[in-house]
Amino acid sequence: MRPGPDSRRFAVHDHRPGAAPGGARLEPMALEVRRTGGGAAAPPHEGASGHDGRLLRVERHACLAVVSEDDSADRFLDRLLDDDGGPGRAVTVHGVDPRTEPDAVRRLVGVVPSGMPLPEGAVHDALVGTALRQGLPPETAVERATDLTAALGLRSVERTPVAALTPGQRSRTAVGCALLHVPKLLLLCRPLDDVDEVSEQILHRVLRRYAASTGTVVFSTGSAAVARRMTDRLFMVCDGQVRCGSLPTAR
Repeated sequence: MRPGPDSRRFAVHDHRPGAAPGGARLEPMALEVRRTGGGAAAPPHEGASGHDGRLLRVERHACLAVVSEDDSADRFLDRLLDDDGGPGRAVTVHGVDPRTEPDAVRRLVGVVPSGMPLPEGAVHDALVGTALRQGLPPETAVERATDLTAALGLRSVERTPVAALTPGQRSRTAVGCALLHVPKLLLLCRPLDDVDEVSEQILHRVLRRYAASTGTVVFSTGSAAVARRMTDRLFMVCDGQVRCGSLPTAR
C-alpha cells in the first residue's frame, strides 16, 4: 500500500528491510518476545518456534492485532516494556533491550496506554504539548501537530476540549499523540473499539499507511471482527501470556 499525501509529514523515514545502503546485514525484528530461564512460560502457540524460546516475533511493517475478551490484551501491551519484561520473558524492540536502553526504546515506540489518557485542553494544544514533552523543537511540534490534525480528520474539533470529544475523536487524538515523534513501533490499546464508522475508516487508513511506509503497528482489541477488518494477522493472550494465533510476520 502506498502512503498517501496526508502521511508524508509523519511518515518521513523509510525503515523497510533493504532500504539501507548495500543491505549487508539482516535487520532485527520490530518486536521480539523470548522466554528466559525464570518464571512460568506459556506454551507455544500454533506456528511458534518453540525450540528457540521465541514467544512472539513481529517483523517490520506488520500490522497486528492482540485479541482478548477481557483486559488481558491491554495488560499485555501495557507491561510489554516494563523493566523486567514480565516473568520468564525478555523483550527487544528493533534489537534494543528496554532494560538496558530505556531511553532509546522510548524514542522507538509510540504508545496509547489502556484507558487512553490525554492531556487536558484543546485537541491541537494537547498534540503540541505532547510533542514538546517528547523533546521536539517548538516549530517541529506545531508542524507535526497540524499535519496530524489534518491526517486524522480532526480539524473541525482542533479547538474543542479533549474532555468534550466523542470516543472516536478521542481515539484519533490519542493515536496522533503516539505518532508525533515518528516512532518505528506503535503499541495501541483499543484504538478501534467502540468508535464510529468514520473514525474507524480514518484510523484504518492512517495506520495502514504508517505500517506501509514507516513502522509497525500492534494494537489490542476485544473484538475479533475489528481485528479482521484491520489486518489478517492476530494472536490471543490470556493472563498476560501469548496463547495462540496465526503467528504474525510481515507479508
